[in-house]
Amino acid sequence: MEPRRLAATLDHLRWQRRRDTGRHHGHGASARTVTRQVIKLGSSSIASGDGLALDVIAGLVSQVAAVQRAGHEIILVTSGAARLGRRLLSFEGPTAGAVPALRALVSSVRSSMREAADLGQAARDTASGAATAVTAGDYGRLIGSLQETLRRYESAEQMPQAIDVALPASVGQPALMAMYRQLAAAVGIEVCQILVSRSDLASARAMSDLGSLLNEALGRGLLPVVNGNDATDPVSALDNDQVAVAISVAAGASRLLFLTDVRAAYRDLAFSDRIPRLTPDEARAVRITAGGAGRGGMGSKLDAAARAACCGIECVIGSAREPDVVARSINPRARLGTVVRAARSSLEPSQRWIGGMAYSAGSIYVNKDAEQSLRTGSTLFLSGVKRVDGEFSAGSVVELLDVRHPERLIGRGSVALPSSILRLLRALSPQEVACAISILLRLRHAPGPLARTGAGDRAAAAAALADPGKFEDCRELAAGSSTASREALAQLAGSSADRIGELADSFMLTQPQLCAVILLDRGFMLGHVPGEPAARRAFRNIHAVHRESLVVYPPGR
Repeated sequence: MEPRRLAATLDHLRWQRRRDTGRHHGHGASARTVTRQVIKLGSSSIASGDGLALDVIAGLVSQVAAVQRAGHEIILVTSGAARLGRRLLSFEGPTAGAVPALRALVSSVRSSMREAADLGQAARDTASGAATAVTAGDYGRLIGSLQETLRRYESAEQMPQAIDVALPASVGQPALMAMYRQLAAAVGIEVCQILVSRSDLASARAMSDLGSLLNEALGRGLLPVVNGNDATDPVSALDNDQVAVAISVAAGASRLLFLTDVRAAYRDLAFSDRIPRLTPDEARAVRITAGGAGRGGMGSKLDAAARAACCGIECVIGSAREPDVVARSINPRARLGTVVRAARSSLEPSQRWIGGMAYSAGSIYVNKDAEQSLRTGSTLFLSGVKRVDGEFSAGSVVELLDVRHPERLIGRGSVALPSSILRLLRALSPQEVACAISILLRLRHAPGPLARTGAGDRAAAAAALADPGKFEDCRELAAGSSTASREALAQLAGSSADRIGELADSFMLTQPQLCAVILLDRGFMLGHVPGEPAARRAFRNIHAVHRESLVVYPPGR
């Protein structure tokens, strides 16, 4: 970033501040209701050929200062650190891709050195020999300098993926904050920096503390500048669109403004059919994407806006270059971009982490009966789980979706079982679940054949232990009325010994008392499922999501 450009921008901001202060002097704070708003500024909206669009960023900081003086509270979630860092490290811009040219230059200098050496060998007089020696030494130093530069550029090309993101982010973050600090100081506001990592979103306590920090910062008139920490989470799925939702929920914001490089969401790639308003379900159903310099794109913003709206936060998607976009976004009557309407009032404090802040590790798709049960306050049983996406462990937060209409976000919750077990037991009745677990434990604990070293022996032994002709639990699954029961039997019969061990150990960790009942009964070795009332109740009560963790959103249509 050129110091001269930054100095000129700061002078202009100071002039604007003096003008606005004089214009509003004596009028006091606005009589309108105070709004707490989060603004997410994407890489695509602040990118330019020179790295970052300083004029756009300065204009937005000036607008933020103006609405703060009117009594509103603003939190800024900004991208751009990695992009700025790449620019400073010469990974982007005019010097990017310089390796081939530098290699050619080094080769050319070496050729010139060889020619000079040949001339020196042919020269006979002392003066000419001395001149040739000086010339060869100069060439040597030049080649050494060029090779050192070449090594720097080659190391950038060969950098592992994680470091290729983390290093530019670690260089760009302090530079980005220094820029924001100077721009904000020019218009009379002070900033504070907050970096959010994926581990923060995985902790209810960390996000509660973050909400308290944001409240304190806003109460002191500061402008919090938040960024996802790419230096520590370089290859995670976390992006700043999701960070913006978490920050909005943690801070109790009423509105979230996504600023990008287009004026709204559009139904076509020609950007002619603007979408003015959407419900959360409609926002998730839109599949037209807009490219950009950031990680997310329009699809990510619409998904994030839908989740925020389900948490009671109205969202606006607009252009960072729209005149007075910050002030207009606060006015609910302004015709601006695409609005995703809030589907409810704000979440209760006890629901905010799972409902809006926690990182989602996967998705569970449920049927209509399961959704109706959830809306009456029941839990999610295995029979209602129709599909599982993602890899997650017990305790992870997942999204609950309608299997027939995947755009419908029903709610979120903390899973009681890992994804591997949910895939095995999905859509099974309690009796079918009992049969599947009986087979799983038999395959895990049967002595003899499964311990052999030959892969063929193990496969044959597993097939024998899952034979419907020999074992009653296998017959029940094979004769089940649902496709899921037959798929569960095939999965068990076809799994390796290592896979069976992983599945059985995972289930024993999450359901230790039930496993103890089965193992002590020993009937599973003969294909008999425990029939006593206590065991049957235990199988009926196995649920996919912890009851106390469920957050069910209101219908979006």
